Amino acid sequence: MRQSYWEFRGLGVEFVAAANDTPETNRELRQKLDLPFMLLSDVDGEVARAYRAFHENEPRDRKIALTSMFLIDSDANGRIIRFENVGPTARHRVSGPRLVEEILNMRGQTDQLVSVLVNTESELERRIAERNNPPIGFYGQPPPDQLQSGVLTEREVLGQMVMSQYEEIHRLTNNGWRLVSVTPEAVRGETIGQRYVFTRGRS
Repeated sequence: MRQSYWEFRGLGVEFVAAANDTPETNRELRQKLDLPFMLLSDVDGEVARAYRAFHENEPRDRKIALTSMFLIDSDANGRIIRFENVGPTARHRVSGPRLVEEILNMRGQTDQLVSVLVNTESELERRIAERNNPPIGFYGQPPPDQLQSGVLTEREVLGQMVMSQYEEIHRLTNNGWRLVSVTPEAVRGETIGQRYVFTRGRS
């Protein structure tokens, strides 16, 4: 979502995240991951329950929300939820391009443009490394006898990141989007991947 944040803002949408941690923990997490959006604290899960996104049967009895995404219309349009996705596990996430597509549909925009960033291996490894410490839940490659049930290893995370990027490209292609360009993307002079730009509409 960090990579797509300014695209959301350019479409007139404010992106806000919520986590079931204290404001102090969320502040540290926001700084560590360099998040440009607000990260609100829902310590007791009240907001998650209101949105039917609370993990009711969490095995460790923690108060945590399911990975979810909601697109809420403006006050002027009744604050209606126009799109929602509540994933059964943390692996089921809505991609940035899919959310942009839903925003464009909500606005009734017929000529649409979305993009998918396919990261380089070095960028994926960098992103994994910054998440390797608890409580985020991603770890490196511990010895087999120290693997915890339900905790992803670094190799699994890397594979899922790659798969999700190419799955999004296939989804767009199969849904009638047309690929118009593939260009390298760089941050601070270092190439971090290739951006695939798709369009569809009457033009």
